[in-house]
Amino acid sequence: MKKIYLLLLFIIFVLSCRSPSFKSIGEFSIKRLSNGCIQVTDGIGRRFVLVPRDTSASISEDEEIIHIPVRRVVAYSGYNVSLLRGLGVLNTVVGVTHKKDYWTIKTIRQGLENGTIRYVGESSAIDYETLKEIRPEVVFTWNLADVPRLESMGIRAVVTTTKQAMDLETRMRFMEFLALFFDREKQARAFVKRVKSAIKEVHKRLIGIKNRPKVIWGDIYEKRVLVEPGNSWAAEMVKIAGGDYLFDDIRGGS
Repeated sequence: MKKIYLLLLFIIFVLSCRSPSFKSIGEFSIKRLSNGCIQVTDGIGRRFVLVPRDTSASISEDEEIIHIPVRRVVAYSGYNVSLLRGLGVLNTVVGVTHKKDYWTIKTIRQGLENGTIRYVGESSAIDYETLKEIRPEVVFTWNLADVPRLESMGIRAVVTTTKQAMDLETRMRFMEFLALFFDREKQARAFVKRVKSAIKEVHKRLIGIKNRPKVIWGDIYEKRVLVEPGNSWAAEMVKIAGGDYLFDDIRGGS
């Protein structure tokens, strides 16, 4: 019995050394390794190891390594750029997928004007020559189809969307995942706290509303309309704001 007890203690000790902590943010995950590195999985389950630039930790050659804090980033969506702004790391952005007139963020507009930020084409029509020229360390993308091409160029591509629509909690806390690439976890926690507080205040003011307007949330394209399902953060926000979301009974991806 004593030998079994000692064996169990040994197993627990080994497991604790290999996996000091694990955090799940929807379909994203974070695992802190005993060597000071961080293992993360993106929105489609691809795994990377975030390695501090000043570390001497030994990393397997099979691992997809990203050195942190990341210094050169290309972002395929305004959503990701907005979060980088919230983290205070817009200075790392060297490429975006919309032209100047699209942007309301002053730093991005100025960067596109003076050339410190390059327009790399639209998300579904990337200019790979420009992308190669600006040498990003990481591309944050929603476009799964682009991942093989980026990997063939030796560029780390982190998918920031998920197969199922993000719920509100995941959408907010995604900031905590993104912050790991820039060593800005403190700023991320403060950001999430502010957003949750604001949402709570809105919900408090509207919780007793009787006449709820019917709402849908989506995008209109040339030949189709895409709407957010009831399991999405958008649907939750509509309900919190006092609306009646028409597709509340639909589940699926964004």
